[in-house]
Amino acid sequence: MENHGQPEPHQVVPEQYSGIGNNLVSMHLKKQWHEEGFVCIPGVVSRSEIDAHNELVSAARLILDDCRDAHGFGDRIGQLHQVYPDLMNISAKSEILDFLSWAFGESPVLFGSLQFEKGTEQSPHIDAIFFWPEPAYSMAGVWVALEDIDPDAGPLFYIPGSHKWPFYHSDDVVARRPNLKARWESPENAENLDNLVSEIGNAWTEDFISMERDRAAKRISPEIKAGDVVIWHSLLAHGGAPRVNPALSRRSVVYHYFGRTARLYTFSQFMLNGREDIKNLQPTEMPRRVHNGLEFMQFPHFATYSEGVERVRSVEEFNHDQ
Repeated sequence: MENHGQPEPHQVVPEQYSGIGNNLVSMHLKKQWHEEGFVCIPGVVSRSEIDAHNELVSAARLILDDCRDAHGFGDRIGQLHQVYPDLMNISAKSEILDFLSWAFGESPVLFGSLQFEKGTEQSPHIDAIFFWPEPAYSMAGVWVALEDIDPDAGPLFYIPGSHKWPFYHSDDVVARRPNLKARWESPENAENLDNLVSEIGNAWTEDFISMERDRAAKRISPEIKAGDVVIWHSLLAHGGAPRVNPALSRRSVVYHYFGRTARLYTFSQFMLNGREDIKNLQPTEMPRRVHNGLEFMQFPHFATYSEGVERVRSVEEFNHDQ
């Protein structure tokens, strides 16, 4: 990709991991994490645990207006574990927490969940731009298959090794777009910030897709069975493959974790501030609770989605309405 004299993107060098959990994580998984940026751990969740999780989500979908498609599949639901804490039971599995403790160098904290009934067909993206972690290695996504995933159902795909690619911060993105840079440096007013954030986000995606194309990168979709777990680095590019057969479901849950002492920043903070400036901002802070030995951030809301539109709902009001 030509940069026309603009600064090169910041290279995030993988940092050394501490010895926490070293004896609980195999050398094979460690090597795969370093080289490819994701690991697959088979058979972590039992059939009874899967059934209990699916039954709870299905019951919630009967209450929520989650906009079912022509095949009867609802859209994703975010943070539903804030309403139904038992949806965190899988997230507290020792196989997951042991690996993350090694990867982060400290115990993990759960801060997000997404319930899926169908494939998303999402373009390749990197989780870190939506919730930027400091340090950069201290956040990860965990995907759990709640049924056998058919290749035609729109499975997840990953771009192995992309966590080691040059990484664009917002200052890298606006540097090659003078008009956008002027607005980024001096936004006119708060009312225009949402549009500015969206525009910078779209520009970031354009630059990443261009880098993927220039590198002729390969997207791979691991064969996933019910109960299998995939864990990926915060900087690893991933997305959803096309739904070749939209009559097929893709029941799954994604959990997001960060290190206990790490700091998380929002999508808007990431897009409106340069790589050094963001460190001086106030990170996301919420009360923390413990469920089955897992520490989690307690948010007062959850969200449903329909065709990309998010509807934020109050946990307290929803509980009163039931």
